Amino acid sequence: MKKLVKIEVDKNLYFLNQINNFLDPTYIYLPTSNKEFKENDYIYKNMLIEENISSISGSIKSIKNSILQIKNDYKENSVSNKIKRNIKNKEDLLNLLEEFHLLSLKDKIENKDITHLIVSAIDEECYSLKEFMILANFYSDIASTLNTLLKTFNIKEGIIATKNTSEASIKNIKSILGTYPQIKLSLVPNQYLISREVYLCSYLNMPLDSTLILTMQDVLDITNALKGKYTLDTIITISGNNLGKSLIINVRIGTLLKEVINKFIEIKENDYDIYVNGLLQGYKVSNFNVIITKDIHTIVINKKIEVFQDECINCGACIKICPLNINVKKCFIEKRYSKKCIGCGLCNYICPANLPLKEVVKDGAYEEKNN
Repeated sequence: MKKLVKIEVDKNLYFLNQINNFLDPTYIYLPTSNKEFKENDYIYKNMLIEENISSISGSIKSIKNSILQIKNDYKENSVSNKIKRNIKNKEDLLNLLEEFHLLSLKDKIENKDITHLIVSAIDEECYSLKEFMILANFYSDIASTLNTLLKTFNIKEGIIATKNTSEASIKNIKSILGTYPQIKLSLVPNQYLISREVYLCSYLNMPLDSTLILTMQDVLDITNALKGKYTLDTIITISGNNLGKSLIINVRIGTLLKEVINKFIEIKENDYDIYVNGLLQGYKVSNFNVIITKDIHTIVINKKIEVFQDECINCGACIKICPLNINVKKCFIEKRYSKKCIGCGLCNYICPANLPLKEVVKDGAYEEKNN
């Protein structure tokens, strides 16, 4: 396993350690393939619409491209409240996750023989502070739920892992660890990809096959389910060198990014690039018509700059930096992807010729402009 690297970040893009709330959007947008929905149908908060939960109540304003536009009536009319739950074993937990439609989390746990448990507050992408802020603000709930999970899996000790630079979350979780002697805090170096299972388990000397690693969002989802609630909000970081200031915002799932930007964000110059989920692993979009889902954690708005691509100079930097030892240059020349690629973006980050290496190695989708 190659040594991980520290990514240099713009020190001017640091944030206040506080969360701004935007829980009253005018509209939310939910995808559906159900053709029985029609305009003016009423949608209740907490109503399950296929893979999604409505985070507001209101009427359907329009249906376009299988997307429901739901206008908020601000009444919070909700599907019947659920009662608090207790879990005693793994089967109880799996049933809870299915009931609250946390299916990807259920799949993560279901077929794994779990002997060790790590809860990670490590944000992988530069300028994302989602996991860090969840621990810093919900540390008491996180510790309580982790304690419940340790009993559920009959594990004697659990670990909360966070970067050694995460001062606020370290201070807060340390303040209550005396109440939970079976929970240990582990500080990891601020290195890119340390949050990935293979690297985190190696650093903490844990067995990869039988260690369950949960994110702070995972544990917060379980916390809400134990309280009888769906997770209706998500934390996003909005940063970039074209902003008056960077912010961390708690947003209702299904909100249009454009509405968040209009309410909170000052954009300096009119010519800018927008990246969803970061500069390394994320993707560029042309406008703010992006629906906020739980999978979106970072928006970067940078001043537009001209990036000129040169011919490959055969420096080999992309091969040296790749954590999976992929021959990136060969993949790029042959225009083929690698099944080993994890999409970390380090090859793009290091390339002096500004070649879009990741786009080839990850999925082979890139075509030269001159073709």
